Amino acid sequence: MNVKLIMKLEIEHMFSMGKMKKLFYIATFTLAISSFFMTEVAASGKPGDYRGSHLVKSVAIPNDAYGRTDTTHKISVHIQGTPLTELIINVPEGVKINRGIKIINESGKDIPATISMNQQTATISFSQPIQPETKLSIFMNGVKTISYNHIWQYKVYAQDVGFTQVIPLGIAQIQTYR
Repeated sequence: MNVKLIMKLEIEHMFSMGKMKKLFYIATFTLAISSFFMTEVAASGKPGDYRGSHLVKSVAIPNDAYGRTDTTHKISVHIQGTPLTELIINVPEGVKINRGIKIINESGKDIPATISMNQQTATISFSQPIQPETKLSIFMNGVKTISYNHIWQYKVYAQDVGFTQVIPLGIAQIQTYR
């Protein structure tokens, strides 16, 4: 027999209706099982769409900060799940915050907090726990950086009411240009 004919017969046999049904059932079962164990990762900032606090966005104002010392780096956090008592921000090497940190909610109201800097770590302790469904904006003012054409990565953690360990919220990336 011709090799091409044998290959053609094998391919037809492999894709016969019985094999296709079996393949379809295996694929469907695999997807169903894997979707059952997948965690929810998308968050739009809408009420109830996520079970834990998370970062919403981050930005430099202005982002073309060449030669400036009055730049502000802003990180937005959406509080969800349990009330929040503290935020911890690891400031990247090469970044210095000269004019302090200010926190406001989505209404523009100042949020009272005790802010301390220890080396490259900013700890923001709230006088009252921040309730779920609150959006906070953290403004780091007077930011000075060693270079300008860079992506700065701030690691952000939360201390929730009733938890003994801090919870990582993620990495806020702030890009600056020359």
